[in-house]
Amino acid sequence: MQQIQDEREELIGLLRKPLSKQHFSLLASHLLARPELIALVSDVIESGEPGDARRAAWLLSNAFDLDATLLVPHQEKLICLVLSAKEDSVRRSLLRVIDGAPVPPQYQGELFEACMQWLVSERYAIAVRCNAMQILYRICLEEPELSAELIQQIQELISFGSAGFKCRGNKIISRLRKQQISSN
Repeated sequence: MQQIQDEREELIGLLRKPLSKQHFSLLASHLLARPELIALVSDVIESGEPGDARRAAWLLSNAFDLDATLLVPHQEKLICLVLSAKEDSVRRSLLRVIDGAPVPPQYQGELFEACMQWLVSERYAIAVRCNAMQILYRICLEEPELSAELIQQIQELISFGSAGFKCRGNKIISRLRKQQISSN
């Protein structure tokens, strides 16, 4: 138990060092070498200070960039973390990582609802809304009956969105329509 606490404090100390891409790449490489530390990083996201949670989520995103399969066994925990996240920066990083693996069926409904709320609300950052749109698309691939609802929401939002939002929205609408045609 003491060793876990010591490792947690060491991790938090490393996360609080001045931000640099090189530093986080090094930490992400360390995570690849010791995947058992992912649970510790998840714990920091869940119960740490907001700044620590933000950096821990960014660390997972960096680790995902190095090896997308690393976090697949932790998909359920990551979904629970994103559903309870209080900061956009944590949501953005976790949604990006969650998109790298299938969404377990038992989480599809709750995640669909949360992502739909993030998509339609202007309170959330564009990156969160775009990443939520991508997750919604992936859920629609598994549950095609939800496609019409997503297409309608994107169409309503697209004229007010940024260039990136419009681009992502148009691509997703196009893909969903192709899916609808091929399934008929």
